[in-house]
Amino acid sequence: MISSPFGKDLGSMNADLENYTYYQMNNIDSNASTLRAGITEIAENYGFKDIEININSQFGENQMPMQVTVDGVSMVPTLQDGENVIIQKTKNPKVGDIIVVKDPEETLLIKRLGNISGDRIFLSSDNNDTVTAIVNGSYVEMIALEKWTNASNVVGVARIFNV
Repeated sequence: MISSPFGKDLGSMNADLENYTYYQMNNIDSNASTLRAGITEIAENYGFKDIEININSQFGENQMPMQVTVDGVSMVPTLQDGENVIIQKTKNPKVGDIIVVKDPEETLLIKRLGNISGDRIFLSSDNNDTVTAIVNGSYVEMIALEKWTNASNVVGVARIFNV
């Protein structure tokens, strides 16, 4: 246990901050504001008051990264099955960006943003080939998923590939 001259257990506080930050970076619903609020609460629980928190990442000030793993071949040749990608959590993608969205049917999807119409976005795949897969012991032909969804489902934009 590490103690400061002021009687605060800084080792425990640092561990709590590290665990909380890791969780928030991987939480699809978190952002810089929720991260800042949680860090403030942890610091206050350890007796620190009036603290200033600056959040900086490789994407800039108040920008949060998140790592995702590609599952499937719908984005081949751009992204490979099993490839790790770092996204920038943002709600402001542009047409042509590769984005991650939360989807009620599929959990998380990584797709290309094909179109924006009001509060709806069109998700498209880079791989439009039919793929044969074994599902529950039977061969099934699968085609790439393309669909419209709510823009509010955007988690972020892919920025760093093949991590």
